[in-house]
Amino acid sequence: MALLARLRGRVHLDASADRTARAVLVSSVSLVAGKVAVMGFGFLSWVVAARLYPVAEFGLAAGAVAAVTLCAQLALLGVGSAIITLLPVHEGRPGRLLDGAITLLAASSALAGLGFLLFAGTALEELSVVAAQPVYALLFLLLAVSGTLGVLFDQASTARRQGVLVMSRGVAAGLCTLVAVAAIGLAGTATTSLAIFAAWVAGGLVTAIGGLWTMRRVADGYRYRPVADRALSAALIRVGLPNYALTLAERAPGFVLPVIVVELLSPAANAAWYAAWMMAWVVFIIPIQVGMTSFAEIARAPERTARIVRNGIRTSLGLGAVAATGLAVLAGPILGLLGEAYAATAEAPLRILVIGFVPVTFILAYFSLCRARRRLREAIVLGAVDAAASILLPAAVAQETGLVGMAIAWLAVQVVVALVALVRLRRLTRLPAD
Repeated sequence: MALLARLRGRVHLDASADRTARAVLVSSVSLVAGKVAVMGFGFLSWVVAARLYPVAEFGLAAGAVAAVTLCAQLALLGVGSAIITLLPVHEGRPGRLLDGAITLLAASSALAGLGFLLFAGTALEELSVVAAQPVYALLFLLLAVSGTLGVLFDQASTARRQGVLVMSRGVAAGLCTLVAVAAIGLAGTATTSLAIFAAWVAGGLVTAIGGLWTMRRVADGYRYRPVADRALSAALIRVGLPNYALTLAERAPGFVLPVIVVELLSPAANAAWYAAWMMAWVVFIIPIQVGMTSFAEIARAPERTARIVRNGIRTSLGLGAVAATGLAVLAGPILGLLGEAYAATAEAPLRILVIGFVPVTFILAYFSLCRARRRLREAIVLGAVDAAASILLPAAVAQETGLVGMAIAWLAVQVVVALVALVRLRRLTRLPAD
């Protein structure tokens, strides 16, 4: 009888593990699908913009979108990652945690946006237009705030295995952006970068408002109430700040390089670079979202670390290989949707960039493990080196080698960093959970 009871217990545990694995897989696939939907609709929106607006205005708008996304990353302060860590601890009162996080990030993103406007107005040439026009500046601040909150809502959904919410918000925001950029362009009343940027603001507002609405699925019956709680804000920042430094290192090159291309080469060159980077990001989002799910799952079940890491890497490489191969084969025709000039200039850089999903998979798997194990110091060091090299090396070769040389330089940095990350992964997955 005792043996039978033990067998039943083991079957129950195995069934529970299978259900957890299925829930994790569904959430991971939904998260990837949501981000791919955002990127897909974003690409379609840029296709429409390329057809309806001048190339130089396209390039300026792309630079402004990259800059506002960088502001959102600066403003996050690691609070999104802190939500993943702290939500299990606040099971009884998740609403107050969300209230404090939303209030904190609304304030920090507004400050980050104001900081960039000051910098653009005094130090930049091409992008100074963002600060010079009051309407542009106001829209910039709106997108900084809504974009930052959108990331927070996505990470809260990740913590609750509600990837489907990320997907639904992404589809709604993408559709709104696409409709807005087409409607404004077809109206013919405005063909400036401001008009393009306004469409992205519309999508950002849908993300933020939809996020507030869907948080009721994350915390039953949740309704946002502004909370200025110093102790709660301090706790969020204390837990999130190390993650913030790492996330900023991960994402900074993608947002800084378009600004560099605008200023060192031209807005027209950035139109091509941004098109290539935007399409490659559809592939990169796979290891990013799988890594975020792995982080959440290792935090829940540290005893399963090695298995979670292996499954995450296999999922990233499998899905990434399909996406990268398809994108490389169809690079010419897809870029041709933007126009012949885009296809001629961006096709080669795109094919180089998509190869980067392989090293990026190992880098992000290592970062996710370090986040969950709270071994962030070593990850931040490697991430900072990666970010600095990924910005400085392409910038150094930009004027001599153009966009192809920049892509090769970026890929070379990722390969070197991935080798270091792989060595550390092998080491850390053999260690017991801290």
